[in-house]
Amino acid sequence: MKVGVSLGISPREPITHTVEVVQNAEALGFDAAYIADCQLSMKDPYTAMTLCAVNTSTIMLGTGVTQPITRHPTTLVCQFTALQEISDGRAIMGMGCGWTAPLSVGLKYATIKFLEESINNIHTLCEGGEVEGPDGEPYHMPIATGRIPIYIAANQPRILQMSGRVADGVIMMGGANEKFTQWQIDHVRRGADEVGRNFDDIHLELWANIGISDDRTQARDDVSHWATSQAETFDKWKVLPDFLQPFKEDFEKAGKAYDRHEHMSSHASHKSVISPEFIDFVALVGTADECLERIQKLEKLGLHGITLAFRAGAGGRKARMEELSREIIKHLK
Repeated sequence: MKVGVSLGISPREPITHTVEVVQNAEALGFDAAYIADCQLSMKDPYTAMTLCAVNTSTIMLGTGVTQPITRHPTTLVCQFTALQEISDGRAIMGMGCGWTAPLSVGLKYATIKFLEESINNIHTLCEGGEVEGPDGEPYHMPIATGRIPIYIAANQPRILQMSGRVADGVIMMGGANEKFTQWQIDHVRRGADEVGRNFDDIHLELWANIGISDDRTQARDDVSHWATSQAETFDKWKVLPDFLQPFKEDFEKAGKAYDRHEHMSSHASHKSVISPEFIDFVALVGTADECLERIQKLEKLGLHGITLAFRAGAGGRKARMEELSREIIKHLK
């Protein structure tokens, strides 16, 4: 099972420190590093990925995630073609409809239809083909050197099924819960079946936050900022599946309290509004053995990888990654 790490570069953090973090991740056995693309609350991931590419040799590098609203598809092709060249083929374009990045500047996130069109256009441009512009005139990109894998961040039925139609991989964003993950996988499979695609060709990856501690209260606190960000997105769902119904009050509270300028900040004031029960449902919390057991059960559903986000804590990111390498990765490899 592949294990990735999810990072955001806070305003207080030097970009060069991210390079050190990714170098350490590579040395500790992580297979991929995904860096958040959220222009108002975090530093630029493309500068960081470029620096990481020239200072590492095996770890995959991607956005966690970008979107086609503030980043035009042609800009993404240009950026990722360069990253693919510099990294010797280690680039992954993590994409989604967008949420915090466009909403923070008064723009709407992408519709699923527009995201699917954008992905198809990106594949066409990367492979040297022509795309028709809004004015009806075709354009192409001479700099393109070949297909770049696109992993779509998804958690609802329509986008999961769209991912099954067109994505190279799916980043399942629901949470570290077996029922939720199986439900998502089933929707991806439906999308693949719609177009006669081989489901086995699609990389299935779960993203989850992890808090390892013998003190469960501390473990929950370590992941509460991430769990609240998930709850805030669920508040916008028109229809909740049965397994999410018990947490409807959590979602409403998160929707009202969420401050986008504190998106994914471990110091966010809104992180206190959700219940311990929802945190236990959506995140990996508890002792190292408890977290490992949950990951191994999730792996049996057919996952190819899991990407972990975590709070650095008092010892810093390196100490936490060393713990994850020792307690989790070595048992999964």
